[in-house]
Amino acid sequence: MTGISDNMWSLYPYYVMLMVFVGCILLVKSVFNMTAKEGRKRSISCLVAVGNGNGAAVYHDIESKFKRTTLRMKKHNKGYGLHCHRAVITLCKLIGIQDMYCKVEGSVNLLNITRAFFTGLANQETHQTLADKKQLHVVEFQSERGPLPVVVACPKDGARADPEPEDEIPNTQLHWDDVRATQGTKRSIWAGVKRTICCNLQDDRHMIAVTGVLIR
Repeated sequence: MTGISDNMWSLYPYYVMLMVFVGCILLVKSVFNMTAKEGRKRSISCLVAVGNGNGAAVYHDIESKFKRTTLRMKKHNKGYGLHCHRAVITLCKLIGIQDMYCKVEGSVNLLNITRAFFTGLANQETHQTLADKKQLHVVEFQSERGPLPVVVACPKDGARADPEPEDEIPNTQLHWDDVRATQGTKRSIWAGVKRTICCNLQDDRHMIAVTGVLIR
């Protein structure tokens, strides 16, 4: 076991990592089981992830849930980096994902995070699958290219003549925190402002003015 990075341990030295799969320990904990003959028996539970860094990519935004853990993964352009939980960062490096944002909601159990992460990647829809289902070309707009789209997938049986109807409203669930962050109103404009609070004490029959900082 060599090297420590983001609280995750690597199982192989560096020269072996270049040739074979890399294994990283995500979790090590003691587990006790009560048996009839031996009493309280101790064992070790270990969660290990293995990868070669040449895996798949994130094709679209993903929301995956496992038990009480919810992962919201967002695809970003090259150069964004990995803005995720430390366990998700380790898994992304083993798979080969370089640019992604992931937010963990609910339980932060490492096993639940791992199951939710792989479930989301396994159930995502590729560009080719979307093109074959819609029978249309799938394009991607990038900020550095301006209004010029990039064709990422084409239908195998050819594109249909009629375009996608525009009157249909997509069933998209918006997260209020993300909307407020986009509009720049996530933090209250009154946060950190000193205010005067007047309290009426019935027993002493007088007013007391208190000046302080309200922390939301």
